[in-house]
Amino acid sequence: MDNPIENPVNQPVQPLEMPSNLTPPEPMGGSGSPTNLPAVGSNRQPSSSSMPPKEQKGGRGSYILMIIIGIILIIGVLVFLSWKDWISLGGLEKLWGGGKVTPIPMPKITSEISPSPIPSSATTSPQVTTNINDQTRKNDLATIKNALKKYYETNSVYPVSQMVTKTSDAESTLAKALMPTYLEKMPNDPLAPTYYYGYKSDSTTFEITAVLEDKADPAGITAGTYFIYKVTDISKE
Repeated sequence: MDNPIENPVNQPVQPLEMPSNLTPPEPMGGSGSPTNLPAVGSNRQPSSSSMPPKEQKGGRGSYILMIIIGIILIIGVLVFLSWKDWISLGGLEKLWGGGKVTPIPMPKITSEISPSPIPSSATTSPQVTTNINDQTRKNDLATIKNALKKYYETNSVYPVSQMVTKTSDAESTLAKALMPTYLEKMPNDPLAPTYYYGYKSDSTTFEITAVLEDKADPAGITAGTYFIYKVTDISKE
C-alpha cells in the first residue's frame, strides 16, 4: 500500500507556475495585450512626438514689425518726393512751402522826385553867362599870343599894326601873318560884333585886348567906359 501524500496542515500550498517558454493564449476578438495599456493611476507624461506643435509667437511678431517698418519707409519716401516738388500729394506739399506758389504782384513805386532841370542858355543866370564869356575871351587871347610867339621865332618881328586892328578882319596884317601857318582860324569875341579883340604892335612888342563883362574880375582894368583885359608880349597870364 502506497504511502499517502503528506500534506501537513501547517504547510502553505504553492501556486502553479507557467513555464517561461510558453505564452498565454490571445483573447478572442483580436489582440489586446494589456502590456500596451497604460497603468491605471500612472503619472507618465505623453512623449513629445505625440504632442501637437506649439504656435511660434515670436516669428509672427517679427513679420508684423517688418510690415510696419516697410509702411513707414514708403510714407517717408513719398513725403520726401513731395518736399522736393517731384510729386503732388493733394496739396500736402504746401505745409512745408513746396508746390507751385503763385507770385504776389509787387506794387509799382512811382518816384515823385522830379528830375533836376538841365541848365540851358535860356535859364542860365547873367552872372554865369558873363563868367563863361570872359573865360572864353581869356583863352582866345592866350591862343593868339602863342601864335605870335611862334611867328616871332621865325621872323624875329611881330606883325606890325600901328592902329588897333580887329582880329576878325581877314584882310588885316595880323590875319595874313598868322593864317594858316600858325592859326587855322582867328578867334573872335563871343558877342561879336558888339565886342571884338583888338591888336596893336610896333614889330618888337604887341598888345591884345578884349572887353570883359564882369567888372569885378581882378584881371581887368577900366579904360573909359569899358572894362579891359590886356595881354602883351611880356605879360604873364
